[in-house]
Amino acid sequence: MAGLRKGIPAARGFDPAFKRPAVARNQVWEGDHKQAPLVVTMPDNTLSKVWVTWFEDRGTGYVTGWAVTAGSAHRGSVLAAVRASVLRQAPYGPAGGLPHLVRIDGGADFLSKTVQRAFGLLGVPVHRVRSARHKGGIERLNRTGTTRFFADLPRYTQAPRLDHRHRVGDQDPPLTFEAFVDLLRDWVHRHNTEHVVKRTQLTPLQAWLTDPTEIRPEPGPTELRALMLESDHKPRKITSHGVEFAGRCYMPENGIGRIGVHVRVRWMPHHRHEIDLYTFRGNRYLGRALLNDEATEELRAKVLTGRTEHSAALRRALKRSGERKRERYLPSTESEPPVRAIRMTERQALNELAGAGGRKPATPRRRARSYSPPTPVPPGWTHSGQTSTTPKDDAS
Repeated sequence: MAGLRKGIPAARGFDPAFKRPAVARNQVWEGDHKQAPLVVTMPDNTLSKVWVTWFEDRGTGYVTGWAVTAGSAHRGSVLAAVRASVLRQAPYGPAGGLPHLVRIDGGADFLSKTVQRAFGLLGVPVHRVRSARHKGGIERLNRTGTTRFFADLPRYTQAPRLDHRHRVGDQDPPLTFEAFVDLLRDWVHRHNTEHVVKRTQLTPLQAWLTDPTEIRPEPGPTELRALMLESDHKPRKITSHGVEFAGRCYMPENGIGRIGVHVRVRWMPHHRHEIDLYTFRGNRYLGRALLNDEATEELRAKVLTGRTEHSAALRRALKRSGERKRERYLPSTESEPPVRAIRMTERQALNELAGAGGRKPATPRRRARSYSPPTPVPPGWTHSGQTSTTPKDDAS
């Protein structure tokens, strides 16, 4: 009956399932995105949704690392969470190291080339599951975070309804993005140090510290960051204006005396305010390069406002276009062919076909006339496709 009401995924909840065997620490990690069911205030006083990307160690239940992204999560969110999970020195740890397996679902961010390449360079196999119930540990963490953390925050979008329009607390002032990150950090710390896992009868931190399994050593912060950079593998040259990349100029921090050097550009996903430079041959690190002549926040705000207005104008134009092409017919009470309700004059039709209705007339892609050179061809020259009539002995 659940399958008939809500579909096949709901029916699978009534199927028996095997229980995964117990594993040691760092044997299996599970990762996932979770959209927080609330809104936060951004620095420009706009409201935005937030996504939490985190990894959990299945052997101990320890949340090894997490990252918060405003708006929507992306592959950079996954890499930031991986970095926080692997490193063990402050402010991360004490859990960490390299896992023996990472279990994920079919999310495009986790399956991106950048993330797969980073796991491959770290020597960590990735197992993609076909259903969310095959990574039940991280799904349980998502539900626990909702019921024990997100539900207690202001502007919770799943609060009980007062009527068909309003919910409890929907008029409360929302949290700022910074306050939400601080509260999430405190909750994750309490979850790792105070929450007792039923299957181990220990807190995640106690289970981690008492497990004698050897930990695979992790790379240093600098080396780990280098393993997570993207690149288009194209040679670029350092000029007097810096390095040109994606239509913008970046000024190298260590560019003195290096004009003319061919470099390879690498960057963190969606971090286009700075890039990393490597020699194109030898792949030697040269340092970072910062965006040159970056626009001010006031100018950037004007550009974003203009983009918003332009998008609204396009949506209005698209709506008017849909209304104009709609065909209407007069109602009829007799068995006769339908009669069109929208009529137009011959002048209106010709003007619209000629582009007077707001569209520019289409220009031909090729010339209508044959090409004629701007200067006349000397008489001794031979045109293409013609044979020369000049004798060979007079050709000189």
